[in-house]
Amino acid sequence: MKIRHPFINHLNVISLGGGCTVKTELIRKYFPEQPALFFDYLWNLDDGLEACTRIILNNFQNFQEVDDLLFYPHPKWNTYIELKPISLCSNLPGTIQNILVSKSFPNISFFHYKHTTDTLQSFKRKSERFKKMLQDTDRQTIFLYYRQYDEPINSVYAERNDYSIVAKLSRLESESIRFRDAIEKKYPALQFKLIALIMEPFTFHPQVTPIIDEFLRKKSMPESELSRKIVYDRVLASVPDDKAKISSKSWGRIYQKHLITSPLRRIGKACLAIPVKLAKNFQQLRKR
Repeated sequence: MKIRHPFINHLNVISLGGGCTVKTELIRKYFPEQPALFFDYLWNLDDGLEACTRIILNNFQNFQEVDDLLFYPHPKWNTYIELKPISLCSNLPGTIQNILVSKSFPNISFFHYKHTTDTLQSFKRKSERFKKMLQDTDRQTIFLYYRQYDEPINSVYAERNDYSIVAKLSRLESESIRFRDAIEKKYPALQFKLIALIMEPFTFHPQVTPIIDEFLRKKSMPESELSRKIVYDRVLASVPDDKAKISSKSWGRIYQKHLITSPLRRIGKACLAIPVKLAKNFQQLRKR
């Protein structure tokens, strides 16, 4: 019989993208012992979880040779695609920039990496670690994935802001169900849960926020077959000069709500909050 320390989270926490924010804002802060894995540092906000599912089912076979990677004018970083500027592009108008991508998945970009044998070896190591985690039946595995409110689906970029939030929430749901079903079939002994997040605007947006509110309200109802092993939630998109670190705090909320598994850890967090709350109440009384 294994004795588990009551103050330790016994979880494997795995990022599936869509960008590196899961790794930088959550895993590195709250699970620093977690090794780097394949999907940690990539851009997959448009092709999304469907691509991740295909890569996992194919055992990462499309990332074995240097020729599997190439430099490609991904529309996110190029404003001359279709000879017109794209409002959602991250570069200034007139910019031409090639990004490292997979030949089989050209909408997934690895813009932190160079096209070298070292990069390929790094991908192989990270994919082997990923596959090893999926064989770990002693811990629960938590997958995290987010789709952003203003990014397109399947790299279909436009000259205007893309607020087709209904389509994106529908895609988030369908790709989450497909991922869950695929993992259950390929790794039947794995104890896992998928936290599927919609990254919403930093402040209230009338075309976006109410629709997300309603989607999450429905998903908070008693668990059905469709939502089994899937939890839907929201995080805030970051903006420049966010001195209050509101976006980072929203990832902290995800950790507090979904990733503290030990009851004693929850009690400890609550006890630590009591003196702070009392101090605030005392300050308010002094002001009266």
